Amino acid sequence: MAHFVASMISERTVGVSSDVVRRVNAQARGEGGDAERLRDELARERAEKQRLREEMVKLSELQQRKVHAQSSPVSGLTTDIEERQRIFDETVERVQQKFFAYHRENVCADNEKEIMNCLRANPGRILQCGHLTEQYEKCVANFRQEVLKGN
Repeated sequence: MAHFVASMISERTVGVSSDVVRRVNAQARGEGGDAERLRDELARERAEKQRLREEMVKLSELQQRKVHAQSSPVSGLTTDIEERQRIFDETVERVQQKFFAYHRENVCADNEKEIMNCLRANPGRILQCGHLTEQYEKCVANFRQEVLKGN
């Protein structure tokens, strides 16, 4: 019988006053505003809880570090010093490889020897060895160009 009544109601058109429609719509809008406000409040509370959780994790980590540091201050300091020393050594090694690893032989050594021999043979008479400095300067300039070209 209930099924029969429901089918009869669904087949008929039900008339509703405009006043009822306005009240239902107003109520739906009012609840929608409350629902939206509640959703926003819930989202804020969730964000705050997440922030607090993250802060608690950070504080726990700090506390563990502090306990570890207090229990073994020497080992923590030693580890820190060793790490810094390792980084320093690696940096020194890189600098040496980059700037000091490749040493060329002195290609102008013969010219230097000639100048020194001339200066020893002529003490107080430097101008006697002037002709040797031109050759030495040319040798140095050529060597510099080779180094700059990367040869």
